[in-house]
Amino acid sequence: MLVALLVTTGLFTWNGLVLAHGQTPIGSRSEGPAPASRSRIKVLAWNLAKCFVVGSGLSIAAKREVRTRLEAIAARIRAEQPDLVFLSEVVTEFTLCDIDQLASLREATGMPYCAFGENYNIGLPFFRVVGGNAILSRLPLKLIANPDLAGRKPFFISKNNRRFLLCETTVAGRPVLLGAMHTDSFDLSQNLRQTEQILGLVADHPSMLAGDFNADPDTASMRAVVSSQRFTGALEGDGTFPAVEPMRRIDYIFAPKTWRLIEHRVIDDRTSDHRPVVSEFEVAW
Repeated sequence: MLVALLVTTGLFTWNGLVLAHGQTPIGSRSEGPAPASRSRIKVLAWNLAKCFVVGSGLSIAAKREVRTRLEAIAARIRAEQPDLVFLSEVVTEFTLCDIDQLASLREATGMPYCAFGENYNIGLPFFRVVGGNAILSRLPLKLIANPDLAGRKPFFISKNNRRFLLCETTVAGRPVLLGAMHTDSFDLSQNLRQTEQILGLVADHPSMLAGDFNADPDTASMRAVVSSQRFTGALEGDGTFPAVEPMRRIDYIFAPKTWRLIEHRVIDDRTSDHRPVVSEFEVAW
């Protein structure tokens, strides 16, 4: 019994500290024609709530349920035809329901580029769950970083443990940083620390920040984004959470300050527990 416990503990630690990608983002691409230069960029951001693969009482969803939900998410993305999709709470590996949600969405939407940043990788090498933030793109992606955010906990804690997926693409001849957001959902003071950390990471580079900010428009976190004077985007508007009867607006899309916001919508979709948001921008340098 003691030997089995030691072996299991060793494998658990090895998986979490050695096999996990941690602060190193991963990505892939499909071969295809080079994308045309774009004067407009359409962006969609969505917290997928892990496709509810784990339900109440730690029940595990059947594969058919997760696949059905992924098909609905992919259909929504295809209907919008965005250039960039920022995703929060995506599960790429879960032994008890073995579906790579990001790979499934990439294939179903035909988006040629993707990037993923782990927030957690918990379990054994052959029995684990891996989840985090992701970006799907029609534009080539350069992987930059997936740094720990303020308040990061030990690897064996998954709840509210955050990192920040950061990539780069080129738009109209200029590099643009792409940051997939999913900041603290329990402590607004820590959310602010993480937001300020992210603003420091992107600095004065032209950047897009999109996803689940877990902060209402009147919070210090959102005031920090606006007062930085580096971004354009819709701060006020319809609620995004919960999806059934939204009471809060916590999901946003921000683009470089020189771009012009043409359209912003919150989509009435209840596939996840967040509603997706869509923005279209005119590119201007």
